[in-house]
Amino acid sequence: MNRILAGIIFFLFISTGYISYLVHERQQELQKLTHYTASWSAAQLVSEYYRFESMLGLYTIDENMSMDEARLRLDIMLSQSDLMKEGDLKGYIDSSKAHQELASQLEQALDYLDTHLEKMNRPEIQAYLKTMHSLDARLGSLSSGALDRDINSVSDANLKIKTLYYIYSATSVLLIIMSAILGLLIFYQNRNIRLAHLQVKSLADALQESKEQLQIQNARLEYDVYHDSLTEMNNRHFFWGNLTETIEVAAKIDSSVTVMLFDLDRFKEVNDTYGHDVGDMLLRQISQRLIAIGLTSATLYRLGGDEFAFLSSGLTETGAVSRAQKICDAINQPYTIYNTVINITTCVGIVISDTERRSDYLYKFADLALYEAKNEGAGKIKVFRQWMLDKLQESRTLEHDMAQALVNKEFVVYYQPIVDSFSREIYSYEALIRWIHPLKGVLSPDTFIPVAEKTGMINEMGKSVLEMACREAACWAVPTKISVNVSPVQLSSKAFTGIVMSILKDTGLAAERLELEVTESSLFTESSTPVNTLNRLRALGVKISIDDFGTGYSSLSRLSRIAFDKIKIDKSFVHSISAQGDALNIIRLITGMAKSLNMKAVAEGVETQEQLESLQALGCDFAQGYLFGKPQPFIDAKIRNG
Repeated sequence: MNRILAGIIFFLFISTGYISYLVHERQQELQKLTHYTASWSAAQLVSEYYRFESMLGLYTIDENMSMDEARLRLDIMLSQSDLMKEGDLKGYIDSSKAHQELASQLEQALDYLDTHLEKMNRPEIQAYLKTMHSLDARLGSLSSGALDRDINSVSDANLKIKTLYYIYSATSVLLIIMSAILGLLIFYQNRNIRLAHLQVKSLADALQESKEQLQIQNARLEYDVYHDSLTEMNNRHFFWGNLTETIEVAAKIDSSVTVMLFDLDRFKEVNDTYGHDVGDMLLRQISQRLIAIGLTSATLYRLGGDEFAFLSSGLTETGAVSRAQKICDAINQPYTIYNTVINITTCVGIVISDTERRSDYLYKFADLALYEAKNEGAGKIKVFRQWMLDKLQESRTLEHDMAQALVNKEFVVYYQPIVDSFSREIYSYEALIRWIHPLKGVLSPDTFIPVAEKTGMINEMGKSVLEMACREAACWAVPTKISVNVSPVQLSSKAFTGIVMSILKDTGLAAERLELEVTESSLFTESSTPVNTLNRLRALGVKISIDDFGTGYSSLSRLSRIAFDKIKIDKSFVHSISAQGDALNIIRLITGMAKSLNMKAVAEGVETQEQLESLQALGCDFAQGYLFGKPQPFIDAKIRNG
């Protein structure tokens, strides 16, 4: 009997050790599953990189977008790039020479932008985007490869855990059997054997509890992989998987696919004003509202930040817009958080496709519709239309043609006289830019100046016009003044003063003969750079005129900050001078104000003798318009040398 007991005890000892080993193995596998995976890190990195590319692309075409937004996105991208230097992602990158090379190239690109971004103009950024685009496919491959590896890792871990579960179960049953045998032997043996039985039973209970916890943790891990931890909504991984699946199902039954993207207007202001805790609570309440209005959790996704998506199939356009309006109505209702009422709205971009089956294209089309909606203002809903894509393509084509035009010197200068209102003698010429397009002919500034300002090409374009005009004026026998328009973008550059003085020096034109015309919007800015630039130029002798006066945001306080030499009255008032008494009173007010401030008044758009006589009666000093001459690409030979 003692040998039997000794054998049983020995077996129990071995079983206990083996169980401890199995528990240790289970904990190791659980630890692997609960760590942040390489796929999550890679996805975050690649997502931020694409977002950063989109931000830079928008910055190059959107004059309203500030460099601070691009810098903020770059800083976020730099922080994300640190993921490549630690954790599972570092191990994954180190496993492949190609991945190491890609990581090095990405780091070099980001370091370059970190150092030079604020110094780069929009064309340079646009050109550098080509270098960044070359990394897109390889970054996507890196992300998908990491995802495949982690999925395989999760599958292997699950298989191991399942195997451990079976071993645990078998061992548990065996231990229970052995415990029963020991129970019978305890009847014949001493108290020490009874104590051993109790210890084994306790171990069996712990094993059973561990098995149950393992099942719960395994289910939780699977849930966390595809759900957002803050709102419990489906996450970006789930969205892309379901989008692909929805497209495949819709293709089989010849149904449409609807992708709806929406984000919150001014959500950043909520975070900045009330803190991220309030922002997180706001996102949770939005999630609860969307579920409460009857939208199933299977169709809603939080893609990240304040970005959400709705995915469905078989919807008509009317149904999709109705669903989007329902979402907007739910989100736009006031929120009360910490006794603070918060109002927020959302814009929605929708794409409905019966033919397009590429998931990335559907996403881009919905994103483009969302962009157009946000351009129109808060709370707007837009359905994707082909013109949106055409508009984007046309803008890119025009940008390309403009870049080529700068290289091929297709921009020329036309000159229009400004005369004394009473003697009609020529006082100066205004230099007006024209684009001699090889296919479209002569283009007026209205067609390309806004795009030039958005892309930053206005700096090179404006410099070229200023140089051509000064060089032309320098060869005139009669020292008539030359007026050149200056863009707000040019004035915002601290280097503009140096550029003007360099051109005057190179062309030999006296500073007193140059007159720069600036719009009111140039001064309506928080930056002090435009005002400081104009004051420095005027101190050097350059004359300054304010153009299109009366149509912007000028005020007496702003006029007093710069001693303008002239005020140009907008042609809209001149055209209405004989028909509207208000226009006459406005011109009288402007001319009177100009005289009180020791400035000269110039009326634009004078086309008839009647208009001229009215301006003379009002005391307007100078006039410009078709009555005295249209813009011409050359100056009368009588005022030129030789």
